[in-house]
Amino acid sequence: MATKKTSIDFTIGLPPANLRGDTNTVLRNSMPLVRIYPGVPSFTKGISLFTRRDLFSSGGKNSKELSYTTLLSQHGFTLQQTSATSNGYLELAFLADSFPTDSFTNEYGENFLQSFTDVASEKSAAIMQMMGASSAGQAFDKLTKGLKTRGGAIGKTIGTALSAGRNAAADLVKALPGGGTLAGGINLVSSLAAGSRLDFPMLWKSSGFQPSYTMTIRLYNPNPSDADTTRKYIIGPIAALMLLGIPISHDGVTYSWPFIHKIYSPGIYNLDPAFISNITVIKGGDQQQISFKQKLGIVDVRIDFGSLFNSILAGRNSSNRPTLQNYIDGMSNEKSGVRNFSTYQATSAQAQEHAAAARIANTTTITTKRQAPTAIEKTDEEKQNPAERVASSVKAIADAIEAKMPSAFKI
Repeated sequence: MATKKTSIDFTIGLPPANLRGDTNTVLRNSMPLVRIYPGVPSFTKGISLFTRRDLFSSGGKNSKELSYTTLLSQHGFTLQQTSATSNGYLELAFLADSFPTDSFTNEYGENFLQSFTDVASEKSAAIMQMMGASSAGQAFDKLTKGLKTRGGAIGKTIGTALSAGRNAAADLVKALPGGGTLAGGINLVSSLAAGSRLDFPMLWKSSGFQPSYTMTIRLYNPNPSDADTTRKYIIGPIAALMLLGIPISHDGVTYSWPFIHKIYSPGIYNLDPAFISNITVIKGGDQQQISFKQKLGIVDVRIDFGSLFNSILAGRNSSNRPTLQNYIDGMSNEKSGVRNFSTYQATSAQAQEHAAAARIANTTTITTKRQAPTAIEKTDEEKQNPAERVASSVKAIADAIEAKMPSAFKI
């Protein structure tokens, strides 16, 4: 005999619905919602390599593929979130405790021309600095002068020859066409040879977009003492959330990659494709809410997720990677299904069950009312106003106490 599957027919993360439709509306309106579209990689032509293909329910290209709802059914649960299930996504409500902060970075580095200007070695630059020479010409003059004064006859001969060579090179530069411009280049090279530096503008190297988002889904158990309620509101949602980010096995021995997703929260973010990097299950929540039988009353599930791409592009729009257009479109949209109190209607199966229970309770309520007495039937006490009735009651109690007191104590 097949085991009856537990239905998840509510938005995971919302507190259980009650008999007051207006409070249910406030809860849903106040909490941010997110839609998760599970999928698998699908090879595509071009440099994108692969894209995300939806695999929420069965009926994919490969009949042996395990879809999200198939895996959930294998664990004893069915997903029936009305419009969410029919449109191929899982709807969650999360706490507004850690909203995302996006960071876009650009990396700039040294211009490749910078290395061409480092013509002087570290040692020669140090010698030029100790000599106080700002150019190779000044160092040359000081060197030849030192050879002439302290080098004896041979030093004077070498210094004279070096000076003559330098002068000849300078005259040659001036004699060439465009000598003025070339002379400026010679001076620049002379300064660089002496250890001077040029500051070229840096060039762009790469850009980065690495969103790391976190959302906390709080699961509520309205009746921890009941096994079916615990299974419906705690165990089932945990299974649904865990399936989003754990590896998948087809034979029970080997396993492969988990689902990749489109994670869309209207007005906040839209990541496609996205991956889940971490799932943390905090049993009992921050307040450790458990029953005497150690059934969980609250469970916090924290999910960390990010984008498969390391950059976001401006220009031509693409559905296979993050773009500026997709980014601003996600913030331009808004949460649907928001209702005010006067137009509230119960739509979830759970709310309908509560409404039916309320109608049954109303039909069995004793409605006998006490008829209001006529003016003739009113007692003296009823004719008094509230203040007079209180004063007379106090006086009666005081008289009763006084009557029981010994005569010696009476005033």
